[in-house]
Amino acid sequence: MRVYYATVMKRACRRAARILTVSDFTRKQIIDWSGASPEKVVRVGCAVDTAYQPNGDSYGLPFAYFLSVSNRKPHKNEFRIVDAFAKAGLDAQIHLVFTGEPVADLLRVIEAHQLHARVDFLGIVPEAKLPSLYRGAKALIFPSLYEGFGLPILEAMACGTPVVTANTTAMPEVAGDAALLVDPTSVEQIASAMKQLVSNTSLQRRLREIGPTRAAQFSWGDTISRVQRVFGEIELQNGSKGERDAPRP
Repeated sequence: MRVYYATVMKRACRRAARILTVSDFTRKQIIDWSGASPEKVVRVGCAVDTAYQPNGDSYGLPFAYFLSVSNRKPHKNEFRIVDAFAKAGLDAQIHLVFTGEPVADLLRVIEAHQLHARVDFLGIVPEAKLPSLYRGAKALIFPSLYEGFGLPILEAMACGTPVVTANTTAMPEVAGDAALLVDPTSVEQIASAMKQLVSNTSLQRRLREIGPTRAAQFSWGDTISRVQRVFGEIELQNGSKGERDAPRP
């Protein structure tokens, strides 16, 4: 993969008419890594489907839960999520729910904290069921170590679900002031955010109210307009180049 990016992708970036990306953070990363001209790299944004909204069914789990929409990759920071859940000392009726299947290393951490009865894995959750899963959660816990955008943040906020996420990479850009931002390497900060979202009802209410407003600032209509504008610029440039290069009578 490293060889592919260092050869094929880097060359493609230099030759491309434009490079489209989803966030200002990834735009800077691409410019710094590829050496492409800043004018060539364009943030067009990202959004979520209208199914992600506060009104609707909940997933139907028979307990209160914090949700981690994740995939067992190391940068998702799941070991610290479990450590923080244990450290938070929450009511025993509150569960921690992960999407996807468990793996041995993560199960060992769960067992070390004697949390096997309070940590649940839902397997693959169909896209149509995700909004209801977000709506039923006390909060999304998403202190990833690295994200180029962080779509679960936007999905949760659109559903009116409070969000705990990292103060690094693209996540503050997406969350704005509509989430609790933590140092993703600090188990203490993640645990404190969990405790706040259980005990502080005014904070819960505020995040549930401002989340959908923040999510609405990211629209597919805006993304489409930006992409169309980029294609228009390329077409105009190619037309001008064609006129300059055309043989003269």
